[in-house]
Amino acid sequence: MANKKTPTYFKNKELACKCGCGTNEFDPDFLKTLIKIRKKAGFPFALSSAYRCPNHPIEARKERSGAHTTGKAVDILCSREKALEVIRIALLEGLTRIGVQQKGQNRFIHIDACTEEDGFPPSIWSY
Repeated sequence: MANKKTPTYFKNKELACKCGCGTNEFDPDFLKTLIKIRKKAGFPFALSSAYRCPNHPIEARKERSGAHTTGKAVDILCSREKALEVIRIALLEGLTRIGVQQKGQNRFIHIDACTEEDGFPPSIWSY
């Protein structure tokens, strides 16, 4: 019996820093979780942000680097029912850090697998 290959859904370029450096330190365990979420969702979704190096403009203006610099965070472009489904599945997968941006044109859900040991306690927030 042939071994079925697990679909990856996400290209390395999509997971890499978009500041121009192209660095990709995306966490392989978090990628497995992200693939599970995509599979369970049953619909494709694009990532507006994944790994960010500390020099990425968004990270550079922060007092302290955020979850994206750990390689364990993504912003998933989605809205309405799909946004709710992403959140539902993320919670079922044990993720406890969720950001919600559902205003304007660039709607997304932030999910990350950071922990208190990483310096990021469980939380939900809006942008």
